Amino acid sequence: MSINMLLSFGAGEIAAVSIFGAILIALIIYLAFVPMKSWWTALFGGAYIPTFKLLSIKNRKINVSEVVNAFVLVKKSKYNISLNEIESFVQSGGNIQEVLTAIKLASDAGLSMTFSLACAMDLANHNVVESVQNAINSKVITVDGIRAFTQDEREMIVSARASIKLNLEKYIDGLGEEDLKSVINAWILENISHTKCYKDILTDPSKSLLVNFNMKVVGQKSMYSIEDISISKVEVGRNLSLEREIQSAEKEKVYVQIEAEKKKNAEEIKELQMRTKTEAKKSAMLEAEAEVPKALSQAIKEGRFSVMDYYKLMNLQADTALRRSIIQSDKKEENPFGDDEGDLFE
Repeated sequence: MSINMLLSFGAGEIAAVSIFGAILIALIIYLAFVPMKSWWTALFGGAYIPTFKLLSIKNRKINVSEVVNAFVLVKKSKYNISLNEIESFVQSGGNIQEVLTAIKLASDAGLSMTFSLACAMDLANHNVVESVQNAINSKVITVDGIRAFTQDEREMIVSARASIKLNLEKYIDGLGEEDLKSVINAWILENISHTKCYKDILTDPSKSLLVNFNMKVVGQKSMYSIEDISISKVEVGRNLSLEREIQSAEKEKVYVQIEAEKKKNAEEIKELQMRTKTEAKKSAMLEAEAEVPKALSQAIKEGRFSVMDYYKLMNLQADTALRRSIIQSDKKEENPFGDDEGDLFE
């Protein structure tokens, strides 16, 4: 029966059926590759995306659902952001949800934040949501350990505190937080060095150290606007004048010690020379005394001096020594306190 029906069709009808079947098969194959779930999500979310566009996104290995959800959110929020921009940003590895959250926070707070700026901040590994929060709410930074000397040579150790708020419009080309701290540090250092007396700083630190500090001018070059700045801590450090006096006294002490050592060494050398001379004289005397027996022996051999003459000489020496000992013992009996005490009594 069916064969008869086919035979009853003309050539044109068979061609039309074949074309229709081929189109149907191609459509089925096409739709098999299209992420239909994302397509329905975009369609019912009011952000229609053609199927060929979804297929193109998929073929480039981009997260289709992430792009579609972001585009639906953009359409609902009425942001002027195109699908191509979202697609390019996601392909670059950015976090589109963080970016859109940051844009919404900025919009709710009445701040101006473009999609390109938010993308640049996110791709630069900056927490874009936290940055927007810093632009909405103030944060406090501290600059500690600022050290400098006043004109009266007293060291001042100062800490400063500033309340700042991020300016999104200058985020790209403005000075960062560390640069802002460096500016504050340099300003306070200069004011300390220009202060004549350290007591002026202790009396009114903010007036002395923050004089002529224009927060608006500094904020023009920074990505942060300074809302308030104050001196939180002041300490007095080293006294250069006193240190120089101590160093001078120590040097003088060293010089005196060196001179004393020189004198002591000179006296020791002089004493050593005297001892050397004395020893030399004793040595000469001993050498001379050693020659006496030789001379006597030679005189006896030559007949110029007899043995009896030698014994008489020895007896004379012994008698002289005995007389000297007797005289010394008599002196001690007459003056038992010694020579000095005897002179006092006389």
